[in-house]
Amino acid sequence: MKPGEIIIKDINVLTGLFERRFDSLLVQIILYIAKNYGLRMSESHRKKLHRNDLHGTQPVRAIDLSHWVYDSDTAAKLSNEINNTWIYDPDRPEKLVSLVHNAGTGIHFHIQVHPNTRRR
Repeated sequence: MKPGEIIIKDINVLTGLFERRFDSLLVQIILYIAKNYGLRMSESHRKKLHRNDLHGTQPVRAIDLSHWVYDSDTAAKLSNEINNTWIYDPDRPEKLVSLVHNAGTGIHFHIQVHPNTRRR
């Protein structure tokens, strides 16, 4: 993945990007990742999948990015950089903006924000 390169997984992800408004802090973080690392969006918003999670809020407060497009050192650096720059919710310091997890669809970055998210 090259800095500035953006790949959208499929028509469903693209549709979700066009159909919903995204939280401005989430947009800032996604643009930062794209500019400095490049990104592959693997999930945005789908009505049937995301009725009761952060992908389904209005504005949308979460997006998934492919993890495998980066080497392991870059992926770890990226996640740490995001979490060292942004705090998800000062009242819940255990929550993170960048999670690398497998929610059943493979390992990916889950990037999320909260109304209280701010720069550290």
